[in-house]
Amino acid sequence: MTLAVVVERIHAERARRHLLRLGLLDKGRRIIVKGNVVEIPVVEAPASMPVPFTLAEQASPQYASPPLSFDQLKRELCRRIGEKAQLLRGGWELIGDVLIINLPEELYPLRHEIGEFLLSFHPRARSVVARRGISEELRYPEAEVIAGESNTTTLHKEHGCVFKLDPCRVMFSAGNMEERKRMAQLPARDEVVLDMFAGVGQLSIPLAKHTSPRKVLAIEKRPETYEFLKENIKLNRLDSIMQAKLGDCLEVAPTDFANRVLMGYFFSPQRFLPKALEALKGGEGVIHYHTLVAKEALDKEGEALVERIAELGYKAKIAQRRIIKSYAPKRWHAVYDVVVG
Repeated sequence: MTLAVVVERIHAERARRHLLRLGLLDKGRRIIVKGNVVEIPVVEAPASMPVPFTLAEQASPQYASPPLSFDQLKRELCRRIGEKAQLLRGGWELIGDVLIINLPEELYPLRHEIGEFLLSFHPRARSVVARRGISEELRYPEAEVIAGESNTTTLHKEHGCVFKLDPCRVMFSAGNMEERKRMAQLPARDEVVLDMFAGVGQLSIPLAKHTSPRKVLAIEKRPETYEFLKENIKLNRLDSIMQAKLGDCLEVAPTDFANRVLMGYFFSPQRFLPKALEALKGGEGVIHYHTLVAKEALDKEGEALVERIAELGYKAKIAQRRIIKSYAPKRWHAVYDVVVG
């Protein structure tokens, strides 16, 4: 049945937002304007509405097209706002039902127009957020809602895991998806695992859920992010094996504890390396060391990492290095799997 809420045109936007907020808006069909009335497609009838309405079965529903590719979107946006739209770079990320886009400064004055355009073309998006950067120490995103709902707390699902988060308040990158998938495939059965920079659990939750470790300790320094981490442990039913701990890993990380250490923080990670080594049980195990590296220096960075570990009194070798994503021109976010002992 193709139900639609029918309202007067002057009430259409208020009705659409109400239905969107209730999760009743059918984004697979287009909203149809017929003179002074508007048909808003719904998945089921609302119990009530904040404006006068009738309920009808659409005789000729119009189905939405698939989302535009980023290049298609830029071409369409150029027609709307001019050639400035060519300045858009890097595509978008869909985290739950929140669409994240990076806007250059030149386009920021047009951010609301661009946001509304994106919202209208992406059937799964409830909000559009412009992200300008991430603060280094506490990984706090500089972000602003530019279209749609102001409440951007969402549920993001992937690889059999669910993450509750607010991308305007905590860091979570869709570009790290393959690394999260890899964490779910590690040979960590019966291991004790330490996550030194847990965030909302983006690396340790897939590992805990799919690799059968004996115990996972996830440390997060920022209280707001820590609350999401605790909730995500419960949402994924990991209470029996996974524990969250609030604090600075330099102060609260245990020693002689883990078989595997996750270091998913790439701002000056070398200053946390001694603590990661001390956390390894018996001085042996695996460290997943994230860092930013010049594109031409991937191998040299691995060699330098082994040398730094040797200076700290441990033997190590690089088992694998992986590029996670491009971070900036000529710089990569990379991870080195380091076998110590």
